[in-house]
Amino acid sequence: MTVKTGIVEHLGEKAVLVPDLLTAALQANDRAKLRMTVLQEAVAHARHPETGVRSLAGEFRAAGLDDSLFEESVREARLLPGGAVLVPGAAQLVAGLHADIGEMIAPLDAVGDAATEGFAARLGQLRLGDLSGDHVGDAEIALLTSAQREGGDTAHLLVMDLHKALNRLSAEIAVETLAGAHVLHIAPEDRPRIRAFMRGVDRTRGLAFGHPGLGTTAARNGARLIIQNDIGTTDAHVIIVTVEAGVVTITYTDVHLRRAKFFVGLFDSWKMEWASLAERKARGLADDAAFFLVTGSYASRDEADCQAFLEYLGSRLVFLIDWNKARKALQPFVSKGDAVRLLQRGAAEEYGHRGFLELGGAELLFDAIQRSAEGRIPYGTRLDTALGASQAYDLLARVMRLSSNGLAQHRSARLLRDEVRAELTQCVVSVEREILDIVLRQLGLARGLASMIQEAVSDEHGLDREAAGRLSQRAKHLEAKADALALRAREMAEGPMGRGLRYLPVVNGVEDAIDELEEAAFVLSIAPEHVATAAIARPLGDLSRTAVECCSGLVRAVAAALQVPAGNRRDMADALEGIEDAVQAEKLADTAQRAAMAGFIADIDSARTLTVGVETARAIENSTDHIARAALVLRRCVLDEQAPVARG
Repeated sequence: MTVKTGIVEHLGEKAVLVPDLLTAALQANDRAKLRMTVLQEAVAHARHPETGVRSLAGEFRAAGLDDSLFEESVREARLLPGGAVLVPGAAQLVAGLHADIGEMIAPLDAVGDAATEGFAARLGQLRLGDLSGDHVGDAEIALLTSAQREGGDTAHLLVMDLHKALNRLSAEIAVETLAGAHVLHIAPEDRPRIRAFMRGVDRTRGLAFGHPGLGTTAARNGARLIIQNDIGTTDAHVIIVTVEAGVVTITYTDVHLRRAKFFVGLFDSWKMEWASLAERKARGLADDAAFFLVTGSYASRDEADCQAFLEYLGSRLVFLIDWNKARKALQPFVSKGDAVRLLQRGAAEEYGHRGFLELGGAELLFDAIQRSAEGRIPYGTRLDTALGASQAYDLLARVMRLSSNGLAQHRSARLLRDEVRAELTQCVVSVEREILDIVLRQLGLARGLASMIQEAVSDEHGLDREAAGRLSQRAKHLEAKADALALRAREMAEGPMGRGLRYLPVVNGVEDAIDELEEAAFVLSIAPEHVATAAIARPLGDLSRTAVECCSGLVRAVAAALQVPAGNRRDMADALEGIEDAVQAEKLADTAQRAAMAGFIADIDSARTLTVGVETARAIENSTDHIARAALVLRRCVLDEQAPVARG
C-alpha cells in the first residue's frame, strides 16, 4: 500500500481508490505467483542439484522484482538432513507473499465485497508470519505452494481464489474514462461536474512541464460524488473533493504547512468555510512524520456555479506541484514573504513556477548574476538588498513568467536563459538610469535659473529692486528643489549595491552649480538701485548666457547617456559631443568673466556697484566650473559603460 493510499483510507474515502487498488492487486497477484514459483524451483534444485537452474529473469522484470536476490535463492538452495531445505532468503519470500495477498484483498475491502472478510480470515489462519528463517520443511512447502484442496487451505489456493474474485470485480466495476478521469459507478448528474473539474485541470496541466501527477479518479458513494487527484508525487499530498446537494467539500492533506496555507489562500475570492488546520499521522510516512489536514466547503448557488467552482479548483492543482521546491529556490533572492507572494502571483496569473524550476530555479538566477551583474552586485548580496524589494520582486515575477511562457512556446532553454540575463542587466542599470534622470531634472533647474538671471540683467530698463527680490526668492525655491533631488540621488547611489556611486560626482557638481547661481541671484537682490547700468548689465548678460549654454550641453550629454547601456554608438557619440560642448562653454565663461572684470574696473567708480558686479560674475562663472567638472565625470562613466561591450 502506498502512502497516498493510506492517507485516502485514513480520510475514509476508499471508493475512489478502487481503480488504482485493483491495478495494484493484479500486479501483486503476479508477484505472489512468482514468489511461490521461486520457492518451488529452489526446493527442486536442492533435491536434484544435477539439474540446471531455470532462468526466470523475464518474469522477474515483468513483476518488478530483484532477479539477483531470487536467483540466489534457487542457486544456493541445499538439502538438509531430515529432508528440510535451506533456501537463502526464504523468510523474505514468505514476507513478500503475505504482503502481496494483503494487497490483493484491498480492492475487495474498498468496495465492501462480501467475500472480503472470508479472505482476510483465511490469510490470518495460514499464519504466514510464523514462518521465519531460511529452513523450509515439507509442511511449510505444502502450506505455501500446494494447489490441492483436499489437504487444507494454502497460500497458493488463497491466491487463486483471490484472483478469481478480482477478475469478477474488474467486470463489475467497469471503469471508464471521462474527460481524462477514471470513473466508476457515477450517476448522470455527476458527468458534467467531472467534466468541469477536468476542464480546469487540463487548462493548466501544461504548466507542470512534464512533471508526473494530476491523475484523477471519480466515483459515487451513496449520494456523494467523490473526486480524487494525486497532484504530484509527494507523500501525503492528497486532495479529495466531494459534491453532495450542491455543496462542494475539499479535504486536503500536505506534509508542508506553508503549502497547505497557500492552498487555502487560492480560494480567497470564493466564499468558502474552512476548518482549522489539523495535524495528523498515517502509516508509511518517513519517521512517522505528521501531515496537515484542512477541510473547506463551498455552497454553490446553482448547478452552473457548482461547475464553475469545480473548474477553478481543478485549475489550481498544478500550482501545488514542487511548490516547496520553488519557494526555497526564490528565498536566496527575496524575503520569505515575497517568495510566497511570487508563487501566489504565478498562480493568480496562471504562469506558475514549474517553468522557472525547469530552467534551473536558483541556479538560473545565480548564473545570470555571475554573467551579467558581476561587479555590480556584490557577492552574497540578495537581490532585494541590491535592487530594492519592489524591483527584485518585479524582476523575479518577470523571470517566472518568461520561463513559463517561453517553454510553453517551445523556445530553446539557452535563449530563455539569455533573456533572463538581459532582464537582470536592465534592472541593474535601471538604478543608474534613475540617478541620471534626477541629474536631468537638476540640470533643468540650473538652466532655468541661469536663464532667469540672463533675462533679468538683460532688461534694457535695468534691474529694479522689486524684480531682483522676486528673482532671489525664485532662485531660493529652485535651490531647495535641487537639494531634495540631490538627497534622493545620494540615497540611491549609496545603497548596499553601491552601483550608482560613480554618478554621485555628477549629482554633486550640478547641485553646486545651482548653489552658485542662487548666490548670484541673491547678490543682485541686495544691490543698490543705481547698479542697473549698461556697464554691469551687459557683461553679466553675456556671462549668464554662456552658463545657459554650458547647462544645455550637459543636458544633451545626459539624455544621450541614458541610452548608452543599449549599446547604440550614435548615442555615445551624442553624449561625448554634449560633454565637449559643456566643457567649451566653461572656457568661454572663463573668458567672459575676465572681460567683465576688466570692464567693471575700467567703467565703475562705485565700490558697491563694483562689488555687486564682481561677486555676481564670480558666482556665475563658478557655476560653469562645476558643470564642466560634472561633464568630465560623466565622460568617464560613458566610456566605462562601453568597455564591457567592446570586450564582449
